[in-house]
Amino acid sequence: MRSFNKDYKTGKAQELLTLEFLNSKNCIFGKLKEDEDPFARFDFVSEDEKYHIEHKYRPDIDLNNCRFDSLYFDYVKYKRYKELKKEDPEKKMYIIWNCSGTRVIWEFKDYGWENKDGECEFYFSQQFNQDRGNGYAQDTTMVNVFIEAIEPIETYFI
Repeated sequence: MRSFNKDYKTGKAQELLTLEFLNSKNCIFGKLKEDEDPFARFDFVSEDEKYHIEHKYRPDIDLNNCRFDSLYFDYVKYKRYKELKKEDPEKKMYIIWNCSGTRVIWEFKDYGWENKDGECEFYFSQQFNQDRGNGYAQDTTMVNVFIEAIEPIETYFI
C-alpha cells in the first residue's frame, strides 16, 4: 500500500530538484521560486508572478515506451488556472512532468479542449479511490493531456 507521507516527501524532493534545474537554465520563466502558500495549486511562481508551474513526479512512466496515451493532473489546478486568467489574462500556467528522468511540459490553453489546429489536446475523466492525504479514498476529477500535446522542457529554454 502506498504511503502518502513517503510519496509527499519524495515528490517534494523532486520538486526542489526541478526548481533548481529550471533556475540553472536560461528559460522563458526567468527566476522561479516556490509558492509561499504550502497549499497553492501551483508549486512554482516566477518573480514577476506571470508564470505559474505545477510539478508532477512520475518515475514509473517511461515516455519512450509508454503504454498510456496521456499524462494527468488534478482538475483543481485547471480550475485555479481559470481563476488566475480572470485576474490577469497575461498570466501563463504550465504542468511539468518528470517521467523516468525526462522532463516534459504542457501549457494550459485558453481555447478549451482543442489546440489551435482543432485537434483534441486534453480531456476530463474521473479517477476513483484516490487517497488525497486525508486517510481515505475519494473520487477525483482529472485532466488528461494527450502525450502528443506535451513538449520537451527544452522547448522553453532561450
